[in-house]
Amino acid sequence: MGKSPIKPKSSYYGSCFIITTKHAKSEAIIQPFWDILGASVIEYTVDTDMLGTFSGEVERQGTALECAKRKCEWSLETLGSKAEYFIASEGSFGPHPLIPFMPCDHEILYFIDKKRGFHLHLSLLSKKTNYQMQEIDSLEELQLFASQAKFPSHALILRPMHIDNPVIFKGLDKEESLEYAFKECRKLSNKLWVGTDMRAHMNPLRMNVINELARNLATRLKAQCPSCAIPGWGQIRIEKGLECGCCGLKTQMVKHEIFGCTKCEYKEIKERSDGIKHAGPGQCQYCNP
Repeated sequence: MGKSPIKPKSSYYGSCFIITTKHAKSEAIIQPFWDILGASVIEYTVDTDMLGTFSGEVERQGTALECAKRKCEWSLETLGSKAEYFIASEGSFGPHPLIPFMPCDHEILYFIDKKRGFHLHLSLLSKKTNYQMQEIDSLEELQLFASQAKFPSHALILRPMHIDNPVIFKGLDKEESLEYAFKECRKLSNKLWVGTDMRAHMNPLRMNVINELARNLATRLKAQCPSCAIPGWGQIRIEKGLECGCCGLKTQMVKHEIFGCTKCEYKEIKERSDGIKHAGPGQCQYCNP
């Protein structure tokens, strides 16, 4: 019986990655990084709520990408003399950009390699979310919302409406605590606001999306540049213009995938990874105006 080929070790084999988090996101990242890179992940606990909260008490300053980068820089500034690799996560939620009325989760993982001197970030847009919010005025409405939002495995947030600096209840993941929060909020307002708690440690669906993105990032970090062998080789952009199979005119479909290095200027232009060579007439503005 032949021996199975030995898998080459990654550039990060035996290393330790630091993730800046307040909400236990290492749980979603540890396994992919261990399985793919042979690296461990430990948490650097920081009050990341200072950069913004999903419940609105603190408005996020800047974009989600800028926020993820800042989290990474926090740990780099504090632990840079003791560590070399830093990760941070940031998520945002709202309507899907392509599918009307469909909520989506947009996750970003930001990585700094201090040893080799490069930054890398990947993102993932996912429909796998229970994100929703609603104005309610009865316990029955609250219970219906909860059943649709995967409560109690996924926590809720409840607060009064139209009150300055209102009482707010987060992390509601038990029937008793939800009813208690409802009674307390009703003392301040007849109308209440309920929403899904999108903090990672309170939302298993979000943890699953972060885990999927962590696997993508680990796979990317295992790939090395064909020119300089720096890790992080992968697709950096796309080029549209795939020709129609009927008339030969260019369409808006992707024609090439551009791969590049995180450090040097080396790039490669590759054909579509799915093997499609021509666009169908349905994708052509001439054949299907």
